[in-house]
Amino acid sequence: MDQDNVESPQRLPDASISLPLQVDLRYNVTVCTECCTGVAFDWIQSHLKSHHGIRKELDAVMEYLNIDASTLSSSEIKAWISEVWVLDRAIQAVPIEEGMICTKCHYSGAEKDAMKNHFAANHPGMKWSENIERCSVQMPFQGRLKKYIQIEDAEEQEVETIAEHTSSAIKGHSDIRLSSAFIAKMRWDICVKDMDLLELQNLTKMPVRSDRMFQIILCGRKYIEKCCDTLNGGNMMVRRRLMSAG
Repeated sequence: MDQDNVESPQRLPDASISLPLQVDLRYNVTVCTECCTGVAFDWIQSHLKSHHGIRKELDAVMEYLNIDASTLSSSEIKAWISEVWVLDRAIQAVPIEEGMICTKCHYSGAEKDAMKNHFAANHPGMKWSENIERCSVQMPFQGRLKKYIQIEDAEEQEVETIAEHTSSAIKGHSDIRLSSAFIAKMRWDICVKDMDLLELQNLTKMPVRSDRMFQIILCGRKYIEKCCDTLNGGNMMVRRRLMSAG
């Protein structure tokens, strides 16, 4: 009986840790939702440890992600990305940027300097500004796997993603009446009045690492997780008072 009481608090904090990972089933890629980048399966443990201070066995990660087989490894991603220049759909949770594509080959990028260097090395004598087209691009991975890829249906996917996030938030709420009351109290109808589709997309789009809002959300999430960890191992009377407050 005493052993049960001792072991129980040790399991609770571990079970309560939410991993910043999800799987894009279309491409079989694991994505870090906090860093907004794809992570090779064999790099997941080191990524969680070095970037988020989380230690997890791969079996526990697979159980959390609800997958039976591993996602793409670093060697598989390297082989795949060397042959891919255009995707019809973006990898989920990775930012889509405004970029450009070389009309003489499949190379794409987001920075002018990189495109200038590309033309100097691969198309000498050609003016880069006269041989590019504007497009949407995405950099699915970082480090040795860094490469921009053109995204064809970026605008359509962004609209669908917003709809999916909204639907999931409502379905996941414990009481839909509370959700409706919150929206009514915040008067979001006034906030979005007369906005067109593009303005709504900009209002609700996922912040990227360079945005100030990204850092605010990250700090808020870490603060809430620390509070949860503290309460899980804290005094039962304190928890009961918090649950019955207001």
